[in-house]
Amino acid sequence: MHFHLMRSLPVCRAALSTPFLRFLDEHGRDPSQFLERFSIDKKTLVDPSLYLPSHLLSMLIDSVAKSTDYNDLGFYAAQYLDERVLHPSLENQLLDADDLNSFLHTLISLRHLQGSHFQLWLEYKNHELRICHSSSLTETNRSYGHANEFTTFFIINQLKRILGSNWQPAYLAFHHQCQPKAKITGQTAHRKVIFGAKNNFVPVLLDIDQIPSPTYSLDENNKGALTRLTGVIDTFWEHEAFSIEFVAHLFGVSERTLQRVLLSNNTSFRDYVNKKKIDKSIQLLNQGYSVQCVAEKMRYSDPSNFSRAMKKQLNLTPTQYLEQQL
Repeated sequence: MHFHLMRSLPVCRAALSTPFLRFLDEHGRDPSQFLERFSIDKKTLVDPSLYLPSHLLSMLIDSVAKSTDYNDLGFYAAQYLDERVLHPSLENQLLDADDLNSFLHTLISLRHLQGSHFQLWLEYKNHELRICHSSSLTETNRSYGHANEFTTFFIINQLKRILGSNWQPAYLAFHHQCQPKAKITGQTAHRKVIFGAKNNFVPVLLDIDQIPSPTYSLDENNKGALTRLTGVIDTFWEHEAFSIEFVAHLFGVSERTLQRVLLSNNTSFRDYVNKKKIDKSIQLLNQGYSVQCVAEKMRYSDPSNFSRAMKKQLNLTPTQYLEQQL
């Protein structure tokens, strides 16, 4: 999942620039000289209500990187995070989170307070809960890699609040291509960093049957219930143990309660999951996988069942869909 939204005019909290400027200051360079180019002063940047175009932050990061010549600038800048960098509402709710589920729910649901310059979502694969993120910055800019690494270590620093100050991810994955960086590799338990991965992500080893129930409720009268429910479905639906029973267990409610939440929003558990399966199937077909292979990957009993499911969802069989793409 990557998005290139400079054309949609993404913005970010102005305070996100302060860790990079503090790093610059610590290395004997006056940040005010950089800010003069953009007609901004340091006092303006800490205004909690100020958002700036993400392109401006990209230019600033590029300038700091060129001036200091640090290829792991994103890692070092993340060490200068303080309470001013996070939106006050996000900071306060993260401090109140006392378990992994409530922490992740807060981080995902309030990420927009930091700006529209990045995406944040969860995936569950191979006994790993992956906290994934992507940036709107242009991939060819030097700032793209620094921004990815900054966000990763922002997430890691926040996770240490919950998992302990000595916690380290087993490894890290980054979307951008890069030569190995000793400082970043040293922050992982297995001394492993993957560059050129499909997504940026921080893995947290977690067995699916050991995931604790969320501390937030799934009251079907609560407007946030659907968001919380679909967030959990989106994270775990591809796992072989996934079922409505599993999701109900996570929330500590009955399967009927889950169905009521979905029915009140004109869908059902089966319909929502089927749509996820078809959406993923289309992605795989577009990547060149055969109908037989997609049916197997999506765990349909045979290609004909896959064909019927897609026909019901899109009024097209996989073969008809592929013919339309020619």
